[in-house]
Amino acid sequence: MTTIFPRDFNCPNCGTTFKSYVTGSTNNMGGVTTDFQEIAGGSQPDRGFIHTCDNCGFTGNSGAFNGRVDKKVSRLIAERITPLVRDEHSSASRRFEYAAWIAKWRGSDAEEIGSLYLRAAWAWGNEPEVESTEGQDYLRRQVIEHFERAIEENFVVGEHAQTIKYLIGEQYRRVGEPEAAARWYDRVIAEAGNNPDQRRLVDLARQQKTDPQEFLR
Repeated sequence: MTTIFPRDFNCPNCGTTFKSYVTGSTNNMGGVTTDFQEIAGGSQPDRGFIHTCDNCGFTGNSGAFNGRVDKKVSRLIAERITPLVRDEHSSASRRFEYAAWIAKWRGSDAEEIGSLYLRAAWAWGNEPEVESTEGQDYLRRQVIEHFERAIEENFVVGEHAQTIKYLIGEQYRRVGEPEAAARWYDRVIAEAGNNPDQRRLVDLARQQKTDPQEFLR
């Protein structure tokens, strides 16, 4: 069971105190997808992982509200996000996207930005009122762009890099580009070699290339 409880936050950007909801506990009774999203039984925990000030639009996880916001980022929030939060109800996927924007404006590394877009794509799939996959495909392409940059610029190395490469392949597969997906799966298979710690990921890459599944077995 997922538990979510209300909590007051003080926005470090505009000073507003607002109420959001925090995930206290969750589960993966619904299984785990082949791009590693844990699906809870019952309600999903996404909305309790990310918080948006309803006055200015500053967005982040709970820890982000203990920090500071520099003038450049504050100006960009005012220009890009504030008008949106005053005109719409921000879904969990939209809030993760705002967090990705802010991470980019702060100069965060490409993997962190890509990971926020991945969570946005996951959250999009958990929003029953959304019927079109177009927005989710856009978010997945943002994951691809930033994760590819993380690999090209050596932001991630070693065994973790193999996971990122696999996830790039999986995003390509999920947006309907199996040939591009296969190239990244092949990289995982070739570069992991005989490393026993990478065996499970190699087996998964082979499966997703030849007989793709949506959930881990």
